Amino acid sequence: MALLLFVPRGALATPTMSISTIVGKPGATVQVPINITVDTDVVAFQFDLWYSTEYLTHGTPVGGGALADQQLAVGEVAPGALRVLAYSLTDSLVTNGVAVYVPLIIAFNAPDHNETLLISNVVLSSAAGTSVPVTVNSNAILSVAVPPLFTAIFPTNAGAMHLELTGTAGRTYIIQATTSLAPPQWSPLTTNTDATGILPFDDVSAAGFPNRFYRALFDY
Repeated sequence: MALLLFVPRGALATPTMSISTIVGKPGATVQVPINITVDTDVVAFQFDLWYSTEYLTHGTPVGGGALADQQLAVGEVAPGALRVLAYSLTDSLVTNGVAVYVPLIIAFNAPDHNETLLISNVVLSSAAGTSVPVTVNSNAILSVAVPPLFTAIFPTNAGAMHLELTGTAGRTYIIQATTSLAPPQWSPLTTNTDATGILPFDDVSAAGFPNRFYRALFDY
């Protein structure tokens, strides 16, 4: 007598495609990740990436780790609309991860602001050439962050080192210090939100070091 054991397979999850929020500074090229999760046979896909052309231009997209031997075809469907098509000549399966990195070049004159990024017209295809349903998380933000500057540094009568950081109101910055630049070992001193565009800070421990170097970073 044979005993058959049937173990039902869980329902396949609907594939998803999403775009990641990212931060960059004026003059930089940022790699915008387009992510995919799949639990079925997807071998090809396409999407349109929409962005403002006032301060952004696009580079040539490259495949991410989710691709096997997929090749990319790229074209502009409208100003600020880049269509990306990925296809496999051997029907190799797409896996989970970053499907495509889309380079966006930020203009040198870009102010500190947020840019909206959008993906649309997302189509996934199986090896049989049929359309695969997909859930799209379409919106993301490219946060253009102008680097902060130290505009004043001087010792106080109390022995502290007074710093003034010029940044963007509403941004949060980290001030770090090190005693050597070869190689530097940066230690955080403070994390504060710039309320007015000028962020003052007194380093009360500065007198205890023969040398002291400072830098400021964004707290993303």
